[in-house]
Amino acid sequence: MDISKLTHGVKVVLGASIAFLIVSIFHWQEISIGAFSVGVSMWHGWGVLAGLLAIAIIVWEGLRLANMKIEIGLTPAMVTAALSILLLFFTILKVLLDNYRTVWAWLGLLLAIFVAVGAWANMKALGESISEMGTSMKAAAGSAAAAAKAATDKGTPEAAPPAPVASPPPAAPAPPPPTPHEPAAHDDVPAAADEPPATTTP
Repeated sequence: MDISKLTHGVKVVLGASIAFLIVSIFHWQEISIGAFSVGVSMWHGWGVLAGLLAIAIIVWEGLRLANMKIEIGLTPAMVTAALSILLLFFTILKVLLDNYRTVWAWLGLLLAIFVAVGAWANMKALGESISEMGTSMKAAAGSAAAAAKAATDKGTPEAAPPAPVASPPPAAPAPPPPTPHEPAAHDDVPAAADEPPATTTP
């Protein structure tokens, strides 16, 4: 992408983000004790997140200059605007929640405001609005949640089907009923009556 074709909003975003990082290395909080002074830069507490967001904005716009397209469900201008809003939010937290603020802290806050204003101007120049960004962010979040759920369901092993229950073995056939005892043949014949002894005739 030709730099000359960048909108004024993008140029403000890039310039203010780079200046923000330069200002971040100076003492945002400082306390003086006599002739000595001790201070810390922005890179403490909430300032770390603000610094990382400023770097992310510069990297994102650099990818656009390199004609690299990344599909995340939002237009490039919406991504820049979302990062700029987060940068402003965490910078406000850094400045207001810390004591012993110096002029560098207020200058950093002013630059964060410039970044957000430049991102809004870029969206306006491209015919986009904040409401459209909110709708797109909701749709992107829903798509990401659905993709994560599908990936989770795919990675979970399916439950094995229950093992078939073995049928009980068939019962042994019942023994045949006992047959009635058949009496012997001689049992059916009545015993012959004793014959009287034969008498002889004289």
